[in-house]
Amino acid sequence: MNRLREHRILIGTDGPFDNVLKIRPPLCFTREDASHLLHRLSAVLREEPCRL
Repeated sequence: MNRLREHRILIGTDGPFDNVLKIRPPLCFTREDASHLLHRLSAVLREEPCRL
């Protein structure tokens, strides 16, 4: 969620373990916007998890 925010994509989480993504696109949401979202989401999901 925070990594996507760096790319100006706002997504919320929900569910008992925050394992549900809530995508709320604006009313004017084009195919290009959808493609951009899927590209960035895919890239972020492939990143190595942060180790604390």
